[in-house]
Amino acid sequence: MQAAGQDNNEFTERYAYYSKITQSVDAAVEIIKALPKAKCYDADYLEKQVIPQLGLNNELLNEQPPELNPYFGTGLHLWQYPNQLSKYLTWLAFNASSVRSYMEIGCRWGGTFILVCEWLRKIGAPLEYAVAVDPIPSTPFLSRYAEISAIPIIYKEMLSTAPEFKNFAMSIKPEMVFIDGDHSMAGVMNDHALARRFAKIIVHHDVQSQVCPATTLFWSYLKLAEENFTASEFIDQYASVNGSFLGLGALKRTA
Repeated sequence: MQAAGQDNNEFTERYAYYSKITQSVDAAVEIIKALPKAKCYDADYLEKQVIPQLGLNNELLNEQPPELNPYFGTGLHLWQYPNQLSKYLTWLAFNASSVRSYMEIGCRWGGTFILVCEWLRKIGAPLEYAVAVDPIPSTPFLSRYAEISAIPIIYKEMLSTAPEFKNFAMSIKPEMVFIDGDHSMAGVMNDHALARRFAKIIVHHDVQSQVCPATTLFWSYLKLAEENFTASEFIDQYASVNGSFLGLGALKRTA
């Protein structure tokens, strides 16, 4: 989620917090490297064994399943549901092994960005570079990952609606784009309209979330209207949570 507009004190505290646990990045990279290749296609194993071990976010816990409580505030602080993310990762294993460049619009603290970059390399994608975009300065997690990553990591501190961002994106034309930026209808439409000009895979976040009605509505339109893409969605919920949250929607170009 693009992190614009939050309290400066919160960011100061968060930066200090993450700066003390950057070893979580190294640990996560090693966990993914050590994963047997066959397990990349086992969604149940990823959901129950790997993703919790990578660590889950501890913000807005009322939207999180209480049975995962031991993993909140650990590791990469992934702001994802394991039962959604696991299926998305297996989808990538089957569909993204040729991706050469990746961009994430709205990377927040960086956990999902780090995971996806390492995952693409794990499944054999010839990834040449990756770009993280957010209006806040690069976070301790992202800075650490840039130090140890096997590929160049580019950080763009800007809003995805900025003209200079459009020019930059059009100059590099990443093959895969993850959209988790401005969650207004105008914002998500802007990001998608840009990405569809060049991306082979476009992934949207918060496509089944009662607190993100614009992105949820826009996804319901996209999966029907984008004739040159096939749509897949990962929107499982937890019975222990009162409501519907998060959700991932993936589009793969067919023409």
